[in-house]
Amino acid sequence: MKRHYKNKIGFTLAEVLITLGIIGVVAAMTMPSLISHYRHKALETQFKKAYSVLGQISAMVISEYGECSYSQTEDIKAFILSKLIKGDQTKASDKYDEFFTYTKNTASAGIHFNCLDNVSWTGSNSIATVDGVQFALCSHNSGMGTILAVDTNGAGRRPNAFGHDIFFFHLNINNCKLEPVSYSVRNCTDDEKESCHQASGNYNGWKKVGGECSNSSTSTTNGFTCAKYAIANTCPDGSGKGYFDCLP
Repeated sequence: MKRHYKNKIGFTLAEVLITLGIIGVVAAMTMPSLISHYRHKALETQFKKAYSVLGQISAMVISEYGECSYSQTEDIKAFILSKLIKGDQTKASDKYDEFFTYTKNTASAGIHFNCLDNVSWTGSNSIATVDGVQFALCSHNSGMGTILAVDTNGAGRRPNAFGHDIFFFHLNINNCKLEPVSYSVRNCTDDEKESCHQASGNYNGWKKVGGECSNSSTSTTNGFTCAKYAIANTCPDGSGKGYFDCLP
């Protein structure tokens, strides 16, 4: 019997190429969004893990000390480090070349209680765990007492940006409860010396400045106080989205 193929339905090469072209265009349009979504979800998971560890540490400090006045910060820092250091689960602290703001501009290096920058006068102590989280502790007598900073994916991985993978907390001086940092402190200018807190020696003091976590701010400290939004899972712009869903 003879078979006839004249009426067989198929696709021409041109039709196949057009279809592949359309698929390629759609993929090119959607892939950046999918990649961004994946990165934000990864940051969210890492934040929740690190915040859980900090919460456990706070509970231990409350049990041990009851209150966390500035005069106790060195003892508290040593206590916290002893709980974080767990043999082969801890590696040497990593250093940072640069920090970035919430909107990924270059961040200021003159933030006084940025524990992660290893400025000598903060008396910071920093360690990194093998699961990629970097913790740092420092102290400041601005009313914050013991400051805890965390880089949820470590110094060696970007974005190294405030409010993305870097967050700042402190232990309430009255009850040691873990709280997000609500303001930042910067160096005083020469014109502000009289109105600024004065430290000993030639150091010209520090000044409290309002904390920002904003898509529109150009401040070099923007994002330093984003932890409260991340904890509440609320977008700073009031859009109603989840915190990590609206990262710039």
